[in-house]
Amino acid sequence: MPALKFVLIGCGKVAVKHLKAVRYHRRSIELAAVVDSRPEAAAPALTAAGYSAREAASLPVFTDVHTMLSAVQPDLVAITTPSGTHFELASAAIESGAHVLVEKPLTLSLREAGLLLEKARQKNVRIAVGHIYRFFPIVQALEADLRAGRFGRILAGDVKVRWGHDQAYYDQAAWRGTWAQDGGALMNQSIHAFDLMTWLMGSPVREVSGWIARQTHRMEAEDYGLAMLRLQDGSFCQVEGTTCTDPARQEASFYILGTEGEIRGGLLTGKPGISVIDRHGKDLTGHYLRQFIRQIWRDGGLPAFLQLKNPHSALYGDLIKSIRSGRQPVADGESGRAAVELVLAIYQSAKEGRAVTLPVETFTLAEMKGYFQ
Repeated sequence: MPALKFVLIGCGKVAVKHLKAVRYHRRSIELAAVVDSRPEAAAPALTAAGYSAREAASLPVFTDVHTMLSAVQPDLVAITTPSGTHFELASAAIESGAHVLVEKPLTLSLREAGLLLEKARQKNVRIAVGHIYRFFPIVQALEADLRAGRFGRILAGDVKVRWGHDQAYYDQAAWRGTWAQDGGALMNQSIHAFDLMTWLMGSPVREVSGWIARQTHRMEAEDYGLAMLRLQDGSFCQVEGTTCTDPARQEASFYILGTEGEIRGGLLTGKPGISVIDRHGKDLTGHYLRQFIRQIWRDGGLPAFLQLKNPHSALYGDLIKSIRSGRQPVADGESGRAAVELVLAIYQSAKEGRAVTLPVETFTLAEMKGYFQ
């Protein structure tokens, strides 16, 4: 089967992870071009991802998306630009007939997310979202067992994203921490984990009570958010997201309590940890790890193990399979929209000082402008 012709839009920091994943899957994906308003950003990103100077020099670099779509006619486009630009770029790519992978969040607007999903259905193309937590080790096996009832009825969950950034992080680009182009700690840093938790818990969110604050940074949006979620099956989930913590000790963790067991997992300074215990106190962690190791070795051998530090490789692998088979990606556009809706519901609750029942119909980030003034 011929390789998918691939184009990357945006050559910022996260683009390197995408390029590494594409290089790993080079038998299935052909890197045909990159797009960036600053063409000089392409070569450093390619070099950091392991491409040779010769490869970087020979790759076409475009500054205009429409020109690229006409010249290259890609099969797959990845978008790693600021969040506020996702809709326009993804819309153009889908209109051209390309599948798209959009970094989180899918969009900053539910209306725009809906338009993308409808356009993708009309064009029969796939939308994947960069919710990489779904591709962390053993997570998919846990999700399958949660759905199968191995952990009994789900009672509650808890997720914390303490992803510290200093002021320089927000000062390096004018769009960071703005309501129009980014949102705050919840929409940017925490949406990965919120998506993971609602996926694992397996029930849509019914009601949200949320609070946000701007505690230590000079920015327009929040650097701390907290919410309590009530899910449709009667379970609860508490969520916290902040960039106020130590940048040297970035942490994301989750906990799920069921009637037949509990799961704890997370990252601390880049090191993953997981614990799975049944209701009798038996440690099941080893079972899941052995199962995961066997699967990785069977599917990709040593190269697959070396890619575990870059979950984008698994994200791309799943997207390639979905395009070839016709199924939806694991991190599909519908789940991307749901994650955006959850964060918007927290913002609406904080702004209006009340619990908000989903679905959120018309609330937009534009309504948050001036919240801290």
